[in-house]
Amino acid sequence: MARRAQPAKRKKAAPKKSTRKKSAPKKKSGGIGRLMLGGAFVAGTLSAIIAVGSMLELDRASDEFGRAVDQKAPDYTLAEPAPTPKLRKDYKLSEDTPTRGRTGYLVGNEEETEGAAPKTAAVPKPRETKPEPDILPGDSGSDHGVAPDSDRNAPWRKYAALAPNAGNAPVIAIVIDDAGLDQPRTARTVLLPGPVTISYLPYARDLQPQVNAARKAGHEVMLHMPMEPSSASVDPGPHALLANYDRQKILNEMTWMLDQFDGYVGVNNHMGSKFTSDPDRMKIVMEVMKSRGLMFLDSRTSAKSVGFSTANDFGVPAITRDVFIDDADDDAKIADMLARIERVAAKQGYAIAIGHPRDRTLKALRNWIPSLKAKGFVLVPATEVLRRTTQSATG
Repeated sequence: MARRAQPAKRKKAAPKKSTRKKSAPKKKSGGIGRLMLGGAFVAGTLSAIIAVGSMLELDRASDEFGRAVDQKAPDYTLAEPAPTPKLRKDYKLSEDTPTRGRTGYLVGNEEETEGAAPKTAAVPKPRETKPEPDILPGDSGSDHGVAPDSDRNAPWRKYAALAPNAGNAPVIAIVIDDAGLDQPRTARTVLLPGPVTISYLPYARDLQPQVNAARKAGHEVMLHMPMEPSSASVDPGPHALLANYDRQKILNEMTWMLDQFDGYVGVNNHMGSKFTSDPDRMKIVMEVMKSRGLMFLDSRTSAKSVGFSTANDFGVPAITRDVFIDDADDDAKIADMLARIERVAAKQGYAIAIGHPRDRTLKALRNWIPSLKAKGFVLVPATEVLRRTTQSATG
C-alpha cells in the first residue's frame, strides 16, 4: 500500500534582527548624594557670608569708635527742650577764650560795678573825639559784664550800621553773601552806595581788615556761617556745621567761626538746606545766638528750614530772606529779581534780598540802588528791618 506523502516541514523563520540598538541600562540618579552635596555648598556659602559681614561690622564699629575718640565727643542723644526754651546751663566759654574785644560775648559771671575801674585794659576805651559812625571793632568798649537777658549792648545793636530816616516809606535791605574769599570783588561790593549788609565767610583770609573797611564805608557786617546742604556732592567749606555732629562738636565749630573777626551784628546761613531743617541742631545754634546777643537771618535755602521759627522760640532777634537776586547769573533774570524786590517791599513794607559778589550782580546794583529814592523806597541795613518787624527787639 502506498504511503501517503507527508508534507514537508516548514522551517521556522529565523527571528528578524532588530536594527535598533539596545539602550544601555539606566544608571541610578544618585539624588540623595547630590542633595547632600548641594546642602553642604549652601551651608558653606552662608558661613562665608556671615563671616565677611561680621568682619565688616567690626571694621565699621572700630572706625566709628576711632572717630569718636579723635573728636572727644560724648555719645548721647540730645534731650528734648522744655516747652519754653531756656539756655542750657552747660553752655560755657573756654577759660582761655578772650572775652574782651570779641563780638557777642554776653556771657559772664561778674558785673562791673558802676563807676569802678575795669578789671582789664585789653581793649582801649572809645575816643571821645571820634564820632560814632567811625567806631570800629575793638574801639567800642567791652561787652563783659552785660547780663545775658539784657539787650542794651547786644552786638546786633552795638555794631548796627546807621540807617537813614525812612519815615513810613517801604524799606529794602540788600545782603551780599560769600564775601571775603574773592577780595577784589568784595572790595567792589564795599564801594556800592550804601548802606548794604555784607556777610563774610569765616574761613576767608585777612578778614578783619576787610570788615573794618566795610564798616568804615557805612555798611553793616554779618558772619556767613557754613552749614550742611542736602546734596552730598556740594562742599560748604571747612568748619561747616553738619547734621550728624553732636552738641559739643557744633559748639566747638561755632566758637571757631564766631571768633574769626569782630564787628558783626549776627549770622546768616551759607547753604544749610539739610542742617537748617534739623530742629535739634538748630536749637543748639540758637542757644549760642541768644547767649552772644546776635541776630539771625534765615537765608531760607530750603522750604523746610526751621531757622526763623526756632530763633523766635528762643527769643533770638530774627528775620528771613524774601528774594534771591542772582540764582541765575544772567542780566535779564537779575533785573527781574530787582523788580520783584520792589513789588515785595511795596506790598509788605519791607523786603530782604540776598545776592553775591558777582560782576553782573554788582553792576546791576550800582545802577539800581540810586534809583530807589525816586521810586519811594529807602535802602537800609538788615538791622533796620529787624527793628521794624520784631516786636521783642524794639526795647
